[in-house]
Amino acid sequence: MRKRIFNLAMLCCFVLPCVLSAQEQTSTMQAASYDPLIPQMFAVDSETQTIAVINKNENKIEILNRTADGYKKAHILLADQMEGRHDVYAIYRPQSIAIYENHIVYLASNRDSSFVRILTLDGVLKQEHRFGGAANAFSYDVKAKMLYLAGDNATGYNIFAIDVKDGFEHINVANSPSFQYVKPRKADEIQKHDPFGAGLAMIAMGTVFIVLIVITLVMMGFSGSLKAIRERKSANKSPIHTDKPTNTNVSDNGEELAAIAAALYMYNEELHDEEATILTINKVAKVYSPWSSKMYNMNNYKR
Repeated sequence: MRKRIFNLAMLCCFVLPCVLSAQEQTSTMQAASYDPLIPQMFAVDSETQTIAVINKNENKIEILNRTADGYKKAHILLADQMEGRHDVYAIYRPQSIAIYENHIVYLASNRDSSFVRILTLDGVLKQEHRFGGAANAFSYDVKAKMLYLAGDNATGYNIFAIDVKDGFEHINVANSPSFQYVKPRKADEIQKHDPFGAGLAMIAMGTVFIVLIVITLVMMGFSGSLKAIRERKSANKSPIHTDKPTNTNVSDNGEELAAIAAALYMYNEELHDEEATILTINKVAKVYSPWSSKMYNMNNYKR
């Protein structure tokens, strides 16, 4: 009996420290874990069963409380006014929401800037911080007490880190580290490698001259081809043979040619018939029609 008690005591002395250390390691790992940088549309508080929801259709934050029948809307908060606005790019829209240490944290952003709002579970606004750059996700590092925000757009990405060591009601953004990456423009890259533009000018002028030379060579080759084709066709044509005898005894005397021309003219004049020089003029009678008479368009005034 004494041996069993002794063995049990020894087992407790060795096993209990191992179990406690494992629990400590598990709690440390849980405390060191943080949420991934992924936008969240819903957040739940396990103690109070409070649910925070992003309503993108109405640009609102809705807080739901647990009831006997289910859930009901306890608070509705407007992120930014949307109706009647034409500057759509400047409207702040909710991007992500979470519940940390009995506080609702949600992030909203537009094209150029963002803000973070800290609320109680009852929807009371405690803090609001705005900063430049678009962000769409955040996460909380429990061990480091840091709230990380990140976002990307067509020109780059932004990263912010906010100190939460004094609690979510007293967050400090004065010395928060941040990083903003903007994709360099093509003009900036060219200016970096060619500050005076000499290389760009040479490339442009060289391209123009090369294109002109190529066009000239193509036109010369095209014209040469057309000329060769034309000569080949003319060489393949057979000479025209006529059976009519050629009169080589035509006199070159101008007087004889003039006499022949005068004789032909007089002969043609004699063949022309004489025409009667009587002119006839036919008078056409016009039937009277009052349909277009202007007198019917006049107003008759009786005196």
